[in-house]
Amino acid sequence: MLLPLSTFVLLYNSIELPKLGTVDRLPTDGEVSLRRTGPQGGDFDSLSSCSGSSISAPTPPTRSRILHRLRRLSVPLVLGQFLSALIAVTGIASNYLVRFGVSLPLTQNLPHYFLLALVYGILSWHRLLFHPTDSTLTRTQNFWYFLRDRGWQYFIAGTIDVHANWAIVSAYSYTNLTSVQLLDCLAIPTAMILSRFCLKTRYKCVHIIGVITCLAGAGAMVGADYLAAKAVDTSVGTVSAGATPQTSSVIFGDFLVIAGAVGYGASNVYQEYLVRKFGVIDYLSFSALAGTLWTAIYFISLEYKKSSELIHLPANPNLTASLGCLAGYSAAMFLLYTVLPFALSRTNSVLVNLSLLTADLYALLIGIYLFGNIFHSLYLASLGVIMLGLCLFASRDPMFQGMTETPLDEDDA
Repeated sequence: MLLPLSTFVLLYNSIELPKLGTVDRLPTDGEVSLRRTGPQGGDFDSLSSCSGSSISAPTPPTRSRILHRLRRLSVPLVLGQFLSALIAVTGIASNYLVRFGVSLPLTQNLPHYFLLALVYGILSWHRLLFHPTDSTLTRTQNFWYFLRDRGWQYFIAGTIDVHANWAIVSAYSYTNLTSVQLLDCLAIPTAMILSRFCLKTRYKCVHIIGVITCLAGAGAMVGADYLAAKAVDTSVGTVSAGATPQTSSVIFGDFLVIAGAVGYGASNVYQEYLVRKFGVIDYLSFSALAGTLWTAIYFISLEYKKSSELIHLPANPNLTASLGCLAGYSAAMFLLYTVLPFALSRTNSVLVNLSLLTADLYALLIGIYLFGNIFHSLYLASLGVIMLGLCLFASRDPMFQGMTETPLDEDDA
């Protein structure tokens, strides 16, 4: 039997539904307090107040924060000391090669460039064929686009690196190990200046003061070399109104180191940009390929005859030792070029380069006690000035803008 509509209306009106409460006020800062009122203004219930600190995430203790920062800084510091040791090994090997009468700065760099191009070139093509990603060269038809997009950039980076290496290695024939290792720290202010104008990195006034101080220390190092070489000329009885040939060669070697340091600074800035934008594997493979081409051309045109004469020289007592030094130099350079891009992509170039300064201290001790270099008090003064400038530079962190992160999937593929 169907009831009329009016009956349902009467039944609905007779049912008394509870009314929802209203909120008296908004919670104050640091307090969450809600109170619901009934239909006649009476309280239905009252929720206990709870402070904001009781519902927020617990703050880690100071000790945990310190340990976290130490763990975060330990990786770049360990990498920096490892790179520092590798740089010291390359310096010792180059110095011994010069003492053995082997001065082949271009041939000396050919093996490690070839190994880098071979090993990481195989990895690049393996990723291309079996693990393609959007951030890498994924198909054969994109090869020309790859060359237009970044291939030429890898070629320029490899070209700068080859000539910077040539200048540094050639300097060992004219100046001593201590000067080479101390003057090449000019790569740090060079990288800072280029980062400011090329990568739009913002620096503070203390960084500018640090750069000027480093340049003053580099000038003092050149003066120390001049005075030490002049003392040697005087001790052997050479008297001249001007600079002697030995003194002139030392100054020329110092300027070769300065040119190589500026090249290294430019190469590091460009390397950081390419590694963070495109990844490590492609950079190592293609820039090393460019380095292999340049060194092979220079070797054939400039140093092939001299290297052949050294190999076929009858009764050469230093041949085995020279080959051993060349092998050690190539192995150290291969590891250095492998670890450095990964360190730049995971940390920052400032912290890594500052960690490399310990190589200068190693070179100072080795150059005096192992190779018998002439010590001058201005060496320590110039080292102190350079270290002061670097400490000023590191006292404040620069502001990095517009830097893209490394595509990790590209390197891990």
